[in-house]
Amino acid sequence: MLNRLIRFSLRYRAVVLFAALTVAIAGGFVADDLPIDVLPDLNRPTVTILTEAHGLVPEDVEQLVTRHIEQAVNGATGVERVRSSSGLGLSVVYVEFDWDTEIYRNRQIVQEKLQLARSQLPPGVVPQMAPIASIMGQIQLIGIRSKSGDTDPTEIRAFVDQTIKLRLLSVKGVAQVVSIGGAARQLQVIADADKLRAYDVGIEQLAEAIQDANHSASGGFLNLGPRGPIVTMTGLLRNASELEQAVISQDAVRPVRVGDVARVEFGPAAIRTGDAGVNGTTGVILVVFKQPDVDTMVLSGRIETELDSIARTLPEDFEILPAIYRQADFIERAIDNVTGAVLDGSILVVVILLLFLLNVRTTAITLTAIPLSIATTVLVFKLLDVSINTMTLGGLAVAIGALVDDAIVDVENVFRRLRQNREAGSPRKSIVVVFRASAEVRKPILIGTLVVTAVYLPLFALSGMEGRLFTPIGVAYIVSILASLLVSLTVTPVLCHLLLSNSKAMGSGDGALVRYLKRGAERIIRLSLSAPIVIATVLAALVLGGMWILYQRGSEFLPPFNEGSAQINLVLPPGTSLETSDGFGRRLETLVMGVEGVASAGRRTGRAEGDEHAEGVNFTECIVSFDPDSGLTREEVLADIRGKMAHEFPGVATSVEQPLAHLLSHLLSGVTAQVAIKIFGHDLSVLRQTAAQVQGALAGIPGVVDLTTEPQVLVEQIEVAPKRAEMARLGLDVHHVAETVDLALEGAEIYRMIVGQYSYPIVLRLEQKDSKDLPAIR
Repeated sequence: MLNRLIRFSLRYRAVVLFAALTVAIAGGFVADDLPIDVLPDLNRPTVTILTEAHGLVPEDVEQLVTRHIEQAVNGATGVERVRSSSGLGLSVVYVEFDWDTEIYRNRQIVQEKLQLARSQLPPGVVPQMAPIASIMGQIQLIGIRSKSGDTDPTEIRAFVDQTIKLRLLSVKGVAQVVSIGGAARQLQVIADADKLRAYDVGIEQLAEAIQDANHSASGGFLNLGPRGPIVTMTGLLRNASELEQAVISQDAVRPVRVGDVARVEFGPAAIRTGDAGVNGTTGVILVVFKQPDVDTMVLSGRIETELDSIARTLPEDFEILPAIYRQADFIERAIDNVTGAVLDGSILVVVILLLFLLNVRTTAITLTAIPLSIATTVLVFKLLDVSINTMTLGGLAVAIGALVDDAIVDVENVFRRLRQNREAGSPRKSIVVVFRASAEVRKPILIGTLVVTAVYLPLFALSGMEGRLFTPIGVAYIVSILASLLVSLTVTPVLCHLLLSNSKAMGSGDGALVRYLKRGAERIIRLSLSAPIVIATVLAALVLGGMWILYQRGSEFLPPFNEGSAQINLVLPPGTSLETSDGFGRRLETLVMGVEGVASAGRRTGRAEGDEHAEGVNFTECIVSFDPDSGLTREEVLADIRGKMAHEFPGVATSVEQPLAHLLSHLLSGVTAQVAIKIFGHDLSVLRQTAAQVQGALAGIPGVVDLTTEPQVLVEQIEVAPKRAEMARLGLDVHHVAETVDLALEGAEIYRMIVGQYSYPIVLRLEQKDSKDLPAIR
């Protein structure tokens, strides 16, 4: 069959050359359109369920919310694993499905299961599914801050939520935009406990009056002869002063109004779960998540175009910093590095071929295997829906030197046979010589190609996340090598016939370098044959030594990427207030921005509304981008940061990692660490004691850094214990008291009002002067 392929190529030379040219051109166009990403598609079908449970401590969130949701989705069709995270007022449940399932069907299954779980959840707790987003979807962090520092962060946050966030969500390919920093603006009704007592008004009466004051109604049509106007009653609140006039209780002499017992004013959210900073100053951070199967580079370009448009309409004192963190920067560096490696390899191949073959034509024929093989590989990528990423580029970089092997064997044999044919007394036709020379080496070429490709076949036996990650390397290598085999059996013989048949260099012999190497090889062979036992002993010793060294070497899932950025975590004891944690976060920002080699820093303390990272307000995360022109390595910058953090925050749990490594660790084990020890049991106090013992045992191991335990201690809380006898005497139940406490102290949203084109929540809370004021809520 191989002889027929060679014969066909030499007979229809124009067809073969035209096909090769078509493949090269098509491969170039397709390569420009292939999606580019940092890693292969690792998006295992996963449905994330977010459940806000304001006021509940993590233990209650787990018992009352997370457990019921887990029980509902466990055993659903196609579910492989269920993971959860319970934080202060937030439950996050990850439902992972089999790789071959369809995400939209999976969401439908989860939605049906959630309907069963809702009846078991506390009142007002409603689980929601997060938008469909890529696992590696945190592609960009955008900072917005005040240039002068005079603008209140609340105003920045309002502009971000009402303008920038909505415009970014309209960009094609964006799955979600999460904002953190400042505080969401709201209309606050702050009740005074003394005035509530004086007017004999309860907190629930006040809440009911606020809701009743904000209504619109329609009266149908009014027939006025030939006209029929629509009758409407516009009762929506337009400003705070109108709400102050709302009546709580009717009285013929002196009705009680909202303004009599409470202050009504616009202000920042009373309950905040997080804050942010931009390059050491107060600001707002926008985290942009992409949809699955979206080209990160293309989407980053769309986002930057939209940000440029937004920047032209910004208030004068506002500033957008779009490059706090860009995943596209790492992709660009990875592509540049691999492109440089491919270019360097190609140059070395050219130099080696010229030194050994001493013929420009033979070198040119051999080099055609590289672009044609890569173009063929790109076309196969398109058919298999494989993206350009670090793994596929790595496979091509490894294969670049082997792509010319088959062509070299064929060209060298054809060149030698043509020279012998010219020196013969009765030379044959050159096309016959080329065919026979190519047929002579077809079996060695085939066997050699199959041997090197067999090395990568075990990659295809990997399953799960490992298979998704490493299989593209094997695909890239094997496809490119097989493409080079096809080129050596088709295009190479044709070019040899066209370029070497009448070459003037045909009469020259081997070059000086080749003759020198041949003489050296002959001496080595004679030496090996004269002392076979010694040679075999030395080789066996080297093999055993190599195996021993390999056994002693450490191993890890992936090599450490130089992402050009770092993620610094600062964890204070649970129960720390947001103000205290934010102060530590500002100190961390100032420290990081003072480190040489750091270009920018974006800080998030706590969590944003709707963010699936269930971190408490005691957790600070700082994303740092390095300056590539500083001349410092990543290790040097990280060592400087670790040293200064140990001096600035003694006794505080800290860790330094990279954003993508952080996401991969969370993806593999559910824990954002390279090594995680999980302790299981039913008693939380025993689990914490055991965790402390394990941490103490691990602290002294060489090489262990950033050792932390989750959680560290119990969250501090104030418990309101019901007096059931007194409640029975007053005709109250536990449910009534719990709702009232939540409404008065937690600042619960009871209604929304529209001012202009924007909607604001109306939040009612009791002014906390003293814990003795609690009876005023009645």
